[in-house]
Amino acid sequence: MNDVKIDVFMDIVCPWCRMGDASLRTALRELPADTKVTVRYHAYQLNPGIRKEGEDYRKVMIGRLGGEAQFEARMKQYNQTGAQFGLNYNMELVNYTPNTVLAHQLIAIAPEELKSQLIEQLYTAYFEQGANLGDVDKLVEIAQANGVANDPAALKMRLLQGEGREQVEEGQRDAQKLGIRGVPYYIVNDKYALSGLQSPADWLQTFKQV
Repeated sequence: MNDVKIDVFMDIVCPWCRMGDASLRTALRELPADTKVTVRYHAYQLNPGIRKEGEDYRKVMIGRLGGEAQFEARMKQYNQTGAQFGLNYNMELVNYTPNTVLAHQLIAIAPEELKSQLIEQLYTAYFEQGANLGDVDKLVEIAQANGVANDPAALKMRLLQGEGREQVEEGQRDAQKLGIRGVPYYIVNDKYALSGLQSPADWLQTFKQV
């Protein structure tokens, strides 16, 4: 098998992106041990216009989905589909729709070897613990717990001063150029584009083609 490079366009508050991440991890474990795998994450903000302090999750989603019944059905869908990938979704704890620019900045400036673990923990913090990922102190706390921040105060200052913002904006521009209108979205070896949640079997089928 050839080397595999996967570009992932995602948002840290996207439930399907979290499931997609778990699915991809499962598939990658099935590849031959000598396969060189490179995964690059690109920022895509589902809610770029959300206020800096965030907005009420329930109100935002009811407005987007069209009503209370649709909202409740979608929350149930997250729980049921997530369980198929071994994931818990405690949606009753999610109160905020945050502006995710700071979270994406954190991912951008994290050491390459820690990005995947950091992203997994950000997903867990949001969907299982209801953490406000728009809060810089919460982000720094998660970063410190995952070995990203030796100096929490310095990391906080770097984020507030905008470090990593350029990469976030670049991800948005690249997504626009590619016509991406939703995430997760994947590009494999600069050749195969996959939109939406993929099963591990889907991934393995794609990898056979590269």
